[in-house]
Amino acid sequence: MIKIINEGFPKEDEEEVLVEKISVTYMQLPDCESGEEDYQSLTLETRDGGGGKFINFKTENTGWSISDENDLIPIVKHFRKFYENSNNS
Repeated sequence: MIKIINEGFPKEDEEEVLVEKISVTYMQLPDCESGEEDYQSLTLETRDGGGGKFINFKTENTGWSISDENDLIPIVKHFRKFYENSNNS
């Protein structure tokens, strides 16, 4: 489902503004084991393969290090706010 938004946008010819994709990139300092100097990045974005939206996790060359699976919960909860708002039409 794509969210239709109109608030704050010009209403010429009754055109609607749609939210098709939401993408947020989170950054963290590199872990001490990697030897990398670049920040690690994790991108969460909405995808829709025709059966409805789902969340896709992407990392670049730096990866995303965690010491416990619970480290991902605050990130997912933060992103979920954007994701859930995009599902409301």
